[in-house]
Amino acid sequence: MKNIIFTLLLCLIYCSCSTDLSEETARGSIAGSVSDRTTGEPVSTVNVTLLPGGHSTVTGSDGSFSFTELEPKEYTVNISKESYQSNTSQILVTAGQPTQAHLLIERIPAAITADRNLLDFGEEFTTLSFTIVNTGYSDLAYKVEKGNCIWMKVNPADGNLLYGKTATIIVEIDRSMLPSGKNEAMIVVRSTSGGGNVEVKVAAIGEYRALSSLNTLEATEITGASVLLNGEITNEGAPAYTERGFVWATQESPTLQSKLGSISVPVTSDRHFSWRIENLLPTTTYYVRAYLKQNGKVTYGNTITIGTSQQTATVVTSTATAVGATSATLHATVTDDGTPAYTERGFCYSKYGEPTIADNRRPVSGTGKGDYLLQITALEYPQTYYARAYVIQSGKPEYGNTVTFTTSNTSASVNISSATQITATSAMLNASVLNIGEPAYTERGFCYGKNMFPTIADHRKVVNGTGTGNFSLQITGLDYPEHYYARAYVIQEGKPIYSDEVEFTTLHKEVTVSTSMPTNINCSSAQLNGIIGTAGMPAYNIRGFCYSSTNTNPSLADNKTSENSNLQGSYKTNITNLKEGTTYYVRAYAMQDNNVIYGNALSFTTHSAPIIRTNEVTTLSPIDMGTGFTFGWKATFNASVISTGSPAYSQRGFVYGETYNPKVGTDNSIHVSGSGKGTYSATVSNLSDYKTYYVRAYVKSADGYVYGENISFRTY
Repeated sequence: MKNIIFTLLLCLIYCSCSTDLSEETARGSIAGSVSDRTTGEPVSTVNVTLLPGGHSTVTGSDGSFSFTELEPKEYTVNISKESYQSNTSQILVTAGQPTQAHLLIERIPAAITADRNLLDFGEEFTTLSFTIVNTGYSDLAYKVEKGNCIWMKVNPADGNLLYGKTATIIVEIDRSMLPSGKNEAMIVVRSTSGGGNVEVKVAAIGEYRALSSLNTLEATEITGASVLLNGEITNEGAPAYTERGFVWATQESPTLQSKLGSISVPVTSDRHFSWRIENLLPTTTYYVRAYLKQNGKVTYGNTITIGTSQQTATVVTSTATAVGATSATLHATVTDDGTPAYTERGFCYSKYGEPTIADNRRPVSGTGKGDYLLQITALEYPQTYYARAYVIQSGKPEYGNTVTFTTSNTSASVNISSATQITATSAMLNASVLNIGEPAYTERGFCYGKNMFPTIADHRKVVNGTGTGNFSLQITGLDYPEHYYARAYVIQEGKPIYSDEVEFTTLHKEVTVSTSMPTNINCSSAQLNGIIGTAGMPAYNIRGFCYSSTNTNPSLADNKTSENSNLQGSYKTNITNLKEGTTYYVRAYAMQDNNVIYGNALSFTTHSAPIIRTNEVTTLSPIDMGTGFTFGWKATFNASVISTGSPAYSQRGFVYGETYNPKVGTDNSIHVSGSGKGTYSATVSNLSDYKTYYVRAYVKSADGYVYGENISFRTY
């Protein structure tokens, strides 16, 4: 029966599948793609329409599309997209297999157009515009050309135009440059990327014009280096002139192209205009013409001639000041800088009467009228000198009056004050230069020694600096306690000049050191403490501790620590490797000038660790609940305190767990009350079945936990 039912089911399934396969093989499909005809790249978002039937779809990012469940026959496929030319293809669909369709689509070429072909400015307008449009499918670059038309400007002259976008071209005309009557020009907007050209005609009517004219008037206020030029506009013209000025040269008929100099004068409503020109050469003939510019053209006036003159420069010598042994300050005033102006000014001086620039010539920078001065040095003394100011004009000297002065020398003086900041090996010396002398001193400083009236042959210390005023110096390396004498000095003309002397005595003060009670004591280490009460003078340089377990007054011959220092106050040092339960003696010390200064002696005793033994576990047995089943195990831990330690332990007990060497805080622990030596026990229950346990006795000392041996036992 089961075989019959299974056979019927197979028949039904086969019949059903046969029907489906038959219907599927009666249909067809299209699998296609769309690519750019020029680049070959896939084109996305292309509209694809299938006729007949009206099926439509859009290509994906890879340019692909498809149609399914189609009747076998010929179809028309239309493809279209903005900025592309539409395309139509015929495709034959065959039943039972997909039809491949690879289609191409082409972009519409770019193009440029304008919204008008004429800009008419007439007689009044100066600015008009037109709009260009990119009707193509891609961006294009363009350039606006206006030929050689000088009266017209375009903006922008070039640019980039996105596809489908517009741009405005502004056209401006300069009516002052516009010829009279009707004028025409052509603007060409040219695509530089192959998108075509567009032409726009420009028309404008220029007004009637009359030529401007002017005269060059006589020059006035003529000097050796300057002149005031004058001109007159006789006819402003139409359109009015836009620039006026003067042009000059040393040849006849100067122009803006052939000139020595020119100047543009501001245009105002006043027809007369003037301008002063400077820096002309003396005794020189110049040719001058006024000019104007109208409509881009230059018109000149008549030519006039100008002859410049020469005016002698004058200088006055004043009395010399700040006269010393080797220097003096000379003074002068230029009362007239001359025409042409002088090119150099200065002083000349001599020991032998009226000087000239052939003697000692000292130029001084500067020009124009006014005062100037100069300090001259390296003079002899005592000596009378003759000096006068001069200026060089046109290569020749013009002198002022002669003055005299006499050099002389004065002695420098120096004063010393009391010594300050006196220590065991140093002192601060203080002095002041009261008079630098003439000639000025060349060195200053101090000399000192153990004998009265020290000289620079004794200890000589130079102090940098010049002039008057205070100076100081710290001298070092002195002996102590010792009495010293010191004097300040200056060297003038190679000889020393001394101040009075001062006396001072170097100081000595012993360092003070004390020992404080040691802290942080344990079995093998301790912290030693000391205090430097006074650093001493000279200051100590080494400090530390010395200690011993046998010497009640330990010294550097025993154990010691040391550190470099000269500070005052508390200090400390940790020492290690001490013997357990041992009394030590300690003293702080300091080294001053190679001498040892000790503090008081103190003692301390290191700790001794307690001794604990873990004894065997007893009464190990399962816990019987009275039902024939066990519930955990119990055991008794045992220990013996052999030694209580010093200081004595403060807590005792057991620690146990499933790992070797159990520890308090990590594994299970039991605190057992009591103290002193002897045995103690504790019973634990609820131990787990089938486990191996480790147990250790412990005591807690001042230095931490001390453990007995590991004892192991099993609960099975």
